[in-house]
Amino acid sequence: MRGKEFLDKMDLIDPGYVEAADTKPVKKKNVWIKWCAMAACLCLIIGAVAMLPHLRSNHGEPQVGDFQLSEKTTAKVSLGYDEDAATSSKTDLVYLTEEELFAHEKMYAFRGRVSGLTNVTIDFNGEKMVRCVANISIDEVYKGDLVPGDQITMLIPCGIDLIGVHVEDTGVIPQFTSGMEGIFMPWVYDENSYIEMNGAVLMTKDLAECGLADGMRWAFLSTDQGIVFERSAYSGAYEATTMDDIEAYVVDMLQKYVSQAYK
Repeated sequence: MRGKEFLDKMDLIDPGYVEAADTKPVKKKNVWIKWCAMAACLCLIIGAVAMLPHLRSNHGEPQVGDFQLSEKTTAKVSLGYDEDAATSSKTDLVYLTEEELFAHEKMYAFRGRVSGLTNVTIDFNGEKMVRCVANISIDEVYKGDLVPGDQITMLIPCGIDLIGVHVEDTGVIPQFTSGMEGIFMPWVYDENSYIEMNGAVLMTKDLAECGLADGMRWAFLSTDQGIVFERSAYSGAYEATTMDDIEAYVVDMLQKYVSQAYK
């Protein structure tokens, strides 16, 4: 019985019994006091037991949290980041023209705000990588079957806030912070999207609905230092200074190059 329930039950005791208890011998009263003390101790024990799962999740083995891994995923996923893995989370940049950056068929394009960031370590049979799952609140949609007000999860190809760790070819994306506004162009995951390394597989949709293809492009971020993006890749927006400038550029480019089948 919880402590609150015990106190609630006390209200149901007939006052006559309470008065009668006052006339009982001291010995009986002591028994009643001891019983109350035991009940209070029991409440404390129950409360401590209820806290154990939380203590274990903070200090014991890494938990996967709310991620539901499918049977096809054979890699191990844990919350947080492994510092050794963080230094090896490199994503090689493949050269793409400005047109190709906007012409990917299964790609979302939207303006929104980061509402949460969760680092995860993925273990591919001993070869580890760190990624981050971002929760994004959507404000405006330029491409894809999304609606303003939706919440979407997006896999980021590096960890966030890895103190003292530099990961090559991820100069823009690690600047993600909770509450940050941005324009994002992630690739959409389907049931066949996966990462395979060292004989193990991660079905990417187990972690997020979409993901950024690398750590430099596909995102335009509004930071305290101004708009941050890979200007050399998006030459048409090189002079942009506001998110509205970026929005106009993205909308124009999508109208020129987007696949009509996925508009």
